[in-house]
Amino acid sequence: MIDLRLNLGLTAACILAIFVACLLGTTMMEAGRVLAALFGQGDPGDQVIIWQIRLPRALAAFLVGAALGVSGAALQGLLRNPLAEPGVLGVSASSALMATLVIYYGLAGISAWIVPVAAIVGALLATGVIALAALRTRSVVT
Repeated sequence: MIDLRLNLGLTAACILAIFVACLLGTTMMEAGRVLAALFGQGDPGDQVIIWQIRLPRALAAFLVGAALGVSGAALQGLLRNPLAEPGVLGVSASSALMATLVIYYGLAGISAWIVPVAAIVGALLATGVIALAALRTRSVVT
């Protein structure tokens, strides 16, 4: 029963945080205006602001935060180390190194996607090396 209450409470907190994010912007909107815009009523300008600017921004922030949490938990589970973190393990530095190399050698002009893809490849390479080292280690702690 505690798990159900905890899950419901956390879900309500996430929904409330997304709603509050829809209230905030260059100019604050009242809660009634935001609710009306969310349900397709009220001023058409408010609907555009909510549906095309504030709600996508809030949902993107929520999804990025969730993805970071899941990836951190996956990294800790893979390495069997509760202190594992990309900055400590060198994953972030490897990602930055690959992106820097692509920019340095002038490959960034090829496509808008080349720098992010290089950064992802660098992070995956570092993660692979760390995972191989963790698999060879028989200890619980990496």
